[in-house]
Amino acid sequence: MKRHESLIPISRQHHDGLLAARLLQREAPAYHGLPTTPAAKCKYMQMFLARQLKPHFLLEEETVFIFAQDASEQLQQQAKKLEAEHRQLEQLITALPQTTADELQDKLHEVGVLLEQHIRQEERQFFEQLQQELPEERLASLKEQVEQHRLL
Repeated sequence: MKRHESLIPISRQHHDGLLAARLLQREAPAYHGLPTTPAAKCKYMQMFLARQLKPHFLLEEETVFIFAQDASEQLQQQAKKLEAEHRQLEQLITALPQTTADELQDKLHEVGVLLEQHIRQEERQFFEQLQQELPEERLASLKEQVEQHRLL
């Protein structure tokens, strides 16, 4: 299904998140210009959390997840689950620097898998269902909210 224009800015941000998720996973190839060692990936994720993930999570929580409250109980529950995953990802990434060198690759992989699953859940299920359930006027209002939030 085609992504509604109200969700396109958020979906575009997901691309960077998917790249970061793959970078952390064990079988990931080297990406030009991105870190290759576990220690460097840990530092990269600290920066990525601060600069991209936290603002992205806040955007979703203050726009899309609020609009989901106007939809079905199932969609409301999905929004709560996704928000809980935001907190889990923040905690896991914040804890990475305290991880021993022997465990770091496993923890990076865990974060990468969870981040990828989270983004795919939002894109493939949550956004699809939201587009189907919300009437066009609510989606237009969502677009305005997303645009205003991004200007802050």
